[in-house]
Amino acid sequence: MVKIIKSRIVVFAISIALSYLLPVIYQDILGFILILSIGVIHGANDLLIIKKYTRKNSLKSQISYFFYYLGLVFLGFVFFYLFPSIALLSFVLVSIYHFGEQHWEVKTSNADFINVKRIYPIILHGLVFFVIVFMNNIDIVNDVLLSFNTISLDYTYLRILFIVLFLIYMSLLLLSKSIRGYFVDEFIFFILLFLLTLNSSLIFGFSIYFIFFHSVLSIKDQVKYIYGDDNSQYIKKYLISALPYFILALLFLIGSYLFIDFESLDILPIMFTFLAAITFPHVIVIEKMYSSMK
Repeated sequence: MVKIIKSRIVVFAISIALSYLLPVIYQDILGFILILSIGVIHGANDLLIIKKYTRKNSLKSQISYFFYYLGLVFLGFVFFYLFPSIALLSFVLVSIYHFGEQHWEVKTSNADFINVKRIYPIILHGLVFFVIVFMNNIDIVNDVLLSFNTISLDYTYLRILFIVLFLIYMSLLLLSKSIRGYFVDEFIFFILLFLLTLNSSLIFGFSIYFIFFHSVLSIKDQVKYIYGDDNSQYIKKYLISALPYFILALLFLIGSYLFIDFESLDILPIMFTFLAAITFPHVIVIEKMYSSMK
C-alpha cells in the first residue's frame, strides 16, 4: 500500500509541475498523445478477451466478433450524431461505472464484500473523479456541453456536490471493514487529483487519470486474465497482439484528419465522440471479463 501511495504521489507531482510549466496547448498535445497511444492500446485487445471468455477459437468466430465489435463502434457514432446530448450523458455514466469498476474490482472481490455493497465504492469513485474534473474545468466543460446541445453546469452546485460525494465516499471507506485500509490511499489520491486539475487543461488532467490510474492498471488486469500472469514477457505479448488494432485505430484517425476540416471544428467534441464510440463496446467486454473471473 505504501509503495502504491508513493508511486501515485510521484506521478501527480510530475503532472502538477508540468501543468504549471507547460502552456495549455502543449498540455493538450501531451494529453492527446497519451490518450491516442496507451489509452487506445488498453482497449485494443478486446477481441482476445472475448476469445478467452467465450472459448471460441475458430477463425469464423473471431471474424464474426470483429465485425460485431465494429458494428457497436459504428452505432456509437450514429448515437452521437442523432442524439448528441443523450449520448454524451450515456458516455459519462458508463465511464463513471467503468473507471470505478477497474479501480475497485480486484479490491472488492473477497467473500466478505458482497456484490450489493461492491457497487457503492465503484460508483462513488467514478462520480468523485468526474465532479472534480468538471468543477475545476467548468468553462471548457460548458463549452463542450454547448457543442452537444446540453445544458451548462453551475460551479456552485458542482462544488456542493463534490463536498457531499467526497464526504459520503470517505465515510463509506471508514465504515466498511473490508475496504477501510484503502481510506488513506483514496483520500490522498483525490486531494492530489484536485490539485492537478486546478491548473491543468481539461485534456491533460483527464489523460493523467485515464492513462496512469486506469489504462495501465487495466492492461495489467487484462494480461493476467488472458495469459494467467502479468509479467513483462506477457505484457510484451499483449502489446504485440494489440498492434494491428492500434494501427487500424490510428489509420481511422489519420483518415478523419485528412477528410475533415478540423480548423473549422472544435476538437474536443470530436475527441469525446471518438472515445465514447470505442468505450461502449469496451465496457461490455471488460464487464464480461471481470464477471468470468469470479
